[in-house]
Amino acid sequence: MNFVQIAIPFFILALLLEFCYGAFKGRQTYRLNDTVNSLQMGLLSRLIGILRLGFSAIIITWCLGFLGIEQWVATEWWHWALAFVAYDFFYYWKHRFGHEWRILWASHVAHHQSEEFNLSTALRQTSTDYIGFLFYLPMYLLGTPVEVMVSVGSLNLVYQFWVHTEHVRRLGWLDYVFVTPSNHRVHHSINADYLDKNYGGVFIIWDRIFGTFAAESKSDPCRYGITKQLGSWNPLWANLHVWWETLRLSLSASGVQKVLIWFKAPAWIPSGENRLDEAIEEGKKRAKFDPVVSRFDGGYCFLQLWLITGAGLMLLGNQNMMPREVVVIFFWILFTSMIVHGFILQAERWAKAVEVVRLILLPFLVVLLGEAVPEYSQGTSLLLIPVSCYALLSLGAMTVDHILVLRRSRVGSLKVG
Repeated sequence: MNFVQIAIPFFILALLLEFCYGAFKGRQTYRLNDTVNSLQMGLLSRLIGILRLGFSAIIITWCLGFLGIEQWVATEWWHWALAFVAYDFFYYWKHRFGHEWRILWASHVAHHQSEEFNLSTALRQTSTDYIGFLFYLPMYLLGTPVEVMVSVGSLNLVYQFWVHTEHVRRLGWLDYVFVTPSNHRVHHSINADYLDKNYGGVFIIWDRIFGTFAAESKSDPCRYGITKQLGSWNPLWANLHVWWETLRLSLSASGVQKVLIWFKAPAWIPSGENRLDEAIEEGKKRAKFDPVVSRFDGGYCFLQLWLITGAGLMLLGNQNMMPREVVVIFFWILFTSMIVHGFILQAERWAKAVEVVRLILLPFLVVLLGEAVPEYSQGTSLLLIPVSCYALLSLGAMTVDHILVLRRSRVGSLKVG
């Protein structure tokens, strides 16, 4: 059973409660642009996960078949408990190498880019992790059933959601055994003493055993993000920037370093230098990436996020009943929407013009959907009406805002004159 799918509504409710609690306490940990970007990344990861799970399933099935390994049957409670602990052990090593090797950091970096720390950060997941499943092969080779792996793996991920918060401080003895908000704040921090610490998913004991534990200190408050700021709300670039940087370094390197660069620490460069200390010092001075946008643009992107999320969850829930062409076109519509709205939140001048083009093209894409899959044409005909209404309402809202902006600027210029 995949518990992540079941937990999604509770995740959203918890985000709302944390936001309200932060407002009540006067200690808000949410920024609209950062939150929208994190949730976009989470949705994109779930959509891409359709492909990722298929890829890993092919590799695992082939390995088990080739080696003739039979899966044992989970009939006792301790089978599940042992599998849960074993999964977290291998997660520790996957997570640790995800910080120590560029080829894995290139995927994992997406989770660390947020300069805020709240429950939406937990949902900020990568869309490019196609090799991380290899760390769990020992469990498969020991015959662990696939349904057990999916269940304990999704439970591990669900547990990690609640530890992404600033509002829960130290928890006594629990901090010594489990990954708690205090322990995980350290993991997300770019403070020199906290960097690359506390890798556990559920149990912090692995870090204590293998020497990667650090306790949170009141005298050294956590600063979040990555040492080299992303400086973008584009979910595509957020997933690819380290891949691109590493490829560029690999091509410019010579000899064996072309390969070694992929298995070195993220701060290592082919000359043999390690620029980590320099990056940490620069991180102390920099301001958070926070482009100024109008209230309308911020509210527009926030509303669009939830419309896209609803459509994405519908796609995830019905993907097995939809023809491949329908899934591809749906995914393309959602993906391009996220990118355009990211550019609007970056205050790019041309972004709203691109959004207008996107909205105008939407009804035509639905028609294309019906033509591409004739047996699905009746469903797309029904879809055309709500999509057209959505496009017209969005265009109408943008037009009204544009008129109001022009009127305010005209009044302002008259007063100055």
